[in-house]
Amino acid sequence: MPATPVPTSTEVPAATAFVPFTVSTWADNVLLRSNPGYLFPQLGVLRKGTSLSVLGKSPGAEWLLCQTSDSRVGWVFAQLVERAGGDSVDAPSIWPTSVQTLVGKINDHAGVPISGIQFSIVQGAGTNAPRNDAMTDDSGTFYAFMPADTSGTWFVSYTAVSCKSNTMDANCNCKAGVCGSPDPKGINVDFPRAADDPLAFVWR
Repeated sequence: MPATPVPTSTEVPAATAFVPFTVSTWADNVLLRSNPGYLFPQLGVLRKGTSLSVLGKSPGAEWLLCQTSDSRVGWVFAQLVERAGGDSVDAPSIWPTSVQTLVGKINDHAGVPISGIQFSIVQGAGTNAPRNDAMTDDSGTFYAFMPADTSGTWFVSYTAVSCKSNTMDANCNCKAGVCGSPDPKGINVDFPRAADDPLAFVWR
């Protein structure tokens, strides 16, 4: 009678713990903010070459949660820092607290997500009108984090396209010489607003 095979266990590899890494500011007067967005209070002004320990990133990876050498913790705009030998977006995603989140999604007519499209979120008119900005990631989604007490009507509109957008070629020209734009190009949005009610745009 053949021996009954002995079941073998399959080891599941343990999750690798995130190890904070260091970035440095490449510009002067980089603002450390209380939350990821231009409408939040500043916690400090960082000089060029300031070293920061990265603790995480915002959904969309436009902002990094960082700690300074004097133990201040806040958010910096990711494009204003650099990491020697690597990208600065391989950090855990952290949802900020005490915010309202405006989410938008843009695809082309075939359903392909469109990355690198910048939108502004403005209330009122004039050079001093409160404004926030957000750009779509590789999934075609943007996340605009607004103060918890944001209210009233704001205008969300297309403002720019990044050279890194999948609509652009390696020379930062529109692919096939055709430059598109989102439909609609702008829309009024009322706050308070739930994050599970995203805006939808089509790239044409």
